[in-house]
Amino acid sequence: MNELSRTGNEDITDDLSKLEKLIGYPFKNKALLEEAITTSSYSKEHPDSANYQRLELLGDRVISLILTENLMEEELDEGKMTFLKSELENNQRLAGYGEKIGLRNYVRASEERENISSKVIADVFEAVCGAIYWDSRGSHGMAEVEKFLRTFGIFEQMKEKMSTAEDFLPVRNQFENMFRELNRGNPDIKFTYESQGAAHQKQWRIKACAIKDPQTGEYIELHGVRSERWFGSKKDAETDAVEQAYKYMEERGWRLKTA
Repeated sequence: MNELSRTGNEDITDDLSKLEKLIGYPFKNKALLEEAITTSSYSKEHPDSANYQRLELLGDRVISLILTENLMEEELDEGKMTFLKSELENNQRLAGYGEKIGLRNYVRASEERENISSKVIADVFEAVCGAIYWDSRGSHGMAEVEKFLRTFGIFEQMKEKMSTAEDFLPVRNQFENMFRELNRGNPDIKFTYESQGAAHQKQWRIKACAIKDPQTGEYIELHGVRSERWFGSKKDAETDAVEQAYKYMEERGWRLKTA
């Protein structure tokens, strides 16, 4: 698969046409697709190139509305809707959709393709959704984006999650509830972060995790609770650490100190 050029002045019509086929939507205004795959790092080097940030904002809202509408049809309460929506539109999942269609091979960025973060892939995926919506807004923009999302089985995943007996509370809420019940106090979790990468695609991981003892005020380190990989946001890194912390505390009977 050919990569889009980086010099900012070549004719990339053929490459955009290939990407259109992968997306499954023929753009009337191909400049929108070009904008959707252009990062801020690239546009800084090539001022004539618009970056994806406007379309990402639009795409985020469109995806959110489509998911919410589909969840409304299931007659779920607000808590379950919020949980499922956040599960289905998190950066890791959106980046996975982007990787599935080879979106990385078409992103225009100043860095090498293998160094493009999953957060940027997720952002570009949202921007592509925004571009589809804006290109077809006069007729059936929402329907076109929903059609695109359906190619990833996103609504089947929603049904699957709804059919299981899993607790709809996010893991952090589960952790807080159990800690509060057994330790008679809210958990005060302190994370030690590490980061890498440029500002527009910074990655994060948790180096250490500690919880404050409600009785003594002392922070107790949860040994071994740390990130094994880099994440596109602090929130995703924290969620991974809290999942580990839950298992850590469960193994110790939710006691902060063991004899």
